[in-house]
Amino acid sequence: MELRKTIIALLALLVMAMAIVPCVSADEQDASESGLSYSNIGKNAPEHYIPPEYFKDAKPATPLPESEMINLVISEKTIEKSALDNEPGIINLPTAFLDLEGQFTESKEYSNRFIENDLNPEEKVVLVRMPEVMYERFLAISEGSNITLPASKFARHYSNLADLESHITPEGNVLRVSPGEEDAKMLEKMTSLPAVIPTPVAMKSGDAGNGTYALLSPPGANTWHNEWIHFNRINFLNTYDYCIGQITPNTWYVSGNNNRYYSPQEREYYLNDGKDAIEIVVNYDHYTQYPSGYVYLFPAIYDEHSAAPINLSLWEDQGEGIMQLNSGTFPHAYGYHVQIYNGKYYIVFEDMNDLSWFDEYVYNDQDNPSTTFTRASGSVEFRQVSNPITDTFYAYTTPVVDEWAHEVPFLGSASWKKPSSVWSLSEQTANENFVHISWSWGGSGNQDLITNSYLWSGWA
Repeated sequence: MELRKTIIALLALLVMAMAIVPCVSADEQDASESGLSYSNIGKNAPEHYIPPEYFKDAKPATPLPESEMINLVISEKTIEKSALDNEPGIINLPTAFLDLEGQFTESKEYSNRFIENDLNPEEKVVLVRMPEVMYERFLAISEGSNITLPASKFARHYSNLADLESHITPEGNVLRVSPGEEDAKMLEKMTSLPAVIPTPVAMKSGDAGNGTYALLSPPGANTWHNEWIHFNRINFLNTYDYCIGQITPNTWYVSGNNNRYYSPQEREYYLNDGKDAIEIVVNYDHYTQYPSGYVYLFPAIYDEHSAAPINLSLWEDQGEGIMQLNSGTFPHAYGYHVQIYNGKYYIVFEDMNDLSWFDEYVYNDQDNPSTTFTRASGSVEFRQVSNPITDTFYAYTTPVVDEWAHEVPFLGSASWKKPSSVWSLSEQTANENFVHISWSWGGSGNQDLITNSYLWSGWA
């Protein structure tokens, strides 16, 4: 009898102990798996949200040294001849031509610069430039056939060799390559100042028929305000493994130090119908280094439907980490490359002003990697930490331009596609306080996907 009482008492203690074990929410599990720990993320938080812990260790970025770059100087005639069968804007380089020992001569002045043999000093030239690890990946993917490259992200055009040299400025172990005349016009067009902030327009509700979405009143401290534009694949059978574009932080202004807030403005890619997501983020921060205001550029990855991004410390390569930008140079365009290859996700940034590149980010997802981009989105988010808002501020990321997507068809050869043939508009969310996003087709032949993100303290 005594033994039975003892067993019953022990069981009761065990039940009591189990009862006081705290429940772990799905969000907390996501945070743990992401390597981030935080609480109180705020009301109306987006499906994927970036907590301040993710970007608190920002620092100015250092471009890759020339020892990690490769530069190919090729006659414009060679480029034009090899690209006859390609879509305009694509450079086609047969791997047989890329025999650096047989077809090129290495420069005596600069390491990793290779000049096409028998190049006439007076003929027009094209500089093809990228990180060496990226070049090697292109070679591996080509499987001995051709390397195809969107010219706007990898090439600069010059009237001759002397003109090319006049646009190169050594800076320590880095080369700054300013654009030639044709490229300069293109960049100026892509980074032109934004129009006056558009007036928010009430949008028709698909559910309410003749109703409208009303602008929300500020709900208080620690809340989110978000707007998105979503685009789906036109053909769900197509596989896309590489997206290229550019993102331009354009304007950042703050007056007053009474409030704390931050605003991620993004290009979002959803993989395998949302199982994973990759974001290219420009973040306007008046929170972690308050009361100063900073602007950052960085990638974020959400793995297996995680709500918070995977901490960069868990990536195979952290790249340049959280890149702190100099707002005094705005508008300033940064090219972005997002690639899926052999179970890894590669994100690389380049400075479009001087064609300098930065160390690549690599996330290894070997357990269950995605294989294709299935949705692209533009977003602007605002976390309001204090209430009421009394500061004056505005921030534009405009434009954000998707320029190319790489298709790997089930049959046939791979090819680069313009966004207008890849994506179709799915949804634009309702108007919100403080934030707004617009979109259009533009660029070459109205085929590029352009979004413009706005933050403004007067938007209510």
